[in-house]
Amino acid sequence: EKHLMVRIFNQTGGRLVAFVLFLVKNIFSLLLSLFSMIAVNGYPMEPSQVSLVAMFTIGIPAFFLSLEPNKSLIKGRFLTNVFTKAAPAGITDFLVVSALVVFCSMFNIDEESVSTACTVLISVVGFMILYRISKPMNWRHWLLIIAMIAGWIGCVIFLRPLFGITAMSVQCIMLLAVFAL
Repeated sequence: EKHLMVRIFNQTGGRLVAFVLFLVKNIFSLLLSLFSMIAVNGYPMEPSQVSLVAMFTIGIPAFFLSLEPNKSLIKGRFLTNVFTKAAPAGITDFLVVSALVVFCSMFNIDEESVSTACTVLISVVGFMILYRISKPMNWRHWLLIIAMIAGWIGCVIFLRPLFGITAMSVQCIMLLAVFAL
């Protein structure tokens, strides 16, 4: 049936947040892959770095947020609602990361530093998206966001080699700071 997905979603009590978070990642990955092919560049992040970002900004948060009861029913077209919430975030992710890659190449910054900077940048944007989509905020949402940031920082500090996190040059850090703001 045409409205089957809306009925299933409304009956299960899930939140739209899980669908939006996963779609943001897919939009970003698609656009960045196309950019990498057109620019004849390699993909700027290692698979382990993508996993690190996805785990703390999408996977774990989406699981916990989707368990919350949903008091508002989805009205209108399900896919349209999801796309209109996810597209701006996915496009923003793509624009900041691709701009960072372009500027880093202009300053001849090594690929490992660029990869680490992209990981940090996409994580910052991911946590901002997670905050925005978690509204209205309550103590559980704050706890979830703080735990995800702490887990991400712990992995970056203690599991550097596993996630391909390397030291960045001063130029790279400065570019990262500009694009993160």
